[in-house]
Amino acid sequence: MSQSGFTEHDFELMRLPGLENRMHAIREQIQPKFSRLADHLASFLNERAEMPFYPHIARHARRTVNPPDSTWLAIAQDKRGYKKYPHFQFGIWPTHLFFWLAIIEEYPDKKNFGDALLGRLPEIFQSTPPYFSWSADHMKDETMLHHDLDEHQLEQLFLRLTKIKKAELLCGVVISKQEAITKTENDLTSYLEEQVTRLLPLYTLARSCSGLSVTGMNV
Repeated sequence: MSQSGFTEHDFELMRLPGLENRMHAIREQIQPKFSRLADHLASFLNERAEMPFYPHIARHARRTVNPPDSTWLAIAQDKRGYKKYPHFQFGIWPTHLFFWLAIIEEYPDKKNFGDALLGRLPEIFQSTPPYFSWSADHMKDETMLHHDLDEHQLEQLFLRLTKIKKAELLCGVVISKQEAITKTENDLTSYLEEQVTRLLPLYTLARSCSGLSVTGMNV
């Protein structure tokens, strides 16, 4: 990333009309920043979790008409993909940046993870930082600030994982455009490393609920 990190112009690019125009801007302007950030975060995760992590930059290859409303970098423990696994996800919408621990539709062990979350509900409710947000769909710009949730509302999010096949769960931080453009590259990297540390217990729990083997992972 440049010394100034993400700029007002980067967010404006996410409103460009047309698939070809927006994807060209994403490839030229956004993805190089993702790539440099990925090097830092993957290295930090490797050290903190003592396991190998691999970056995956979303290519949106299946899109033929509509441009993506958001784009992201995923970091997972499989060399070949990330969707089937718990993973960390950093990305940009026109209005904000985000950094999630992400459990998305393709993850096959959602019921096990949901049950594990429900079994630790009071602990998770109390230990989650109030500035964290939750989301139930990584393709929608809809988040819930943890500070505004009660324990019952959090329980309903966890229950969805046990009952709905396509349910998703994301937990992490949302960084407004106004805040993001004030952060230098080093500021942003340091901030995200702090959030990795706070999210690792949930990541470890999700991994323990997974029956999937992971390429390159020490087990």
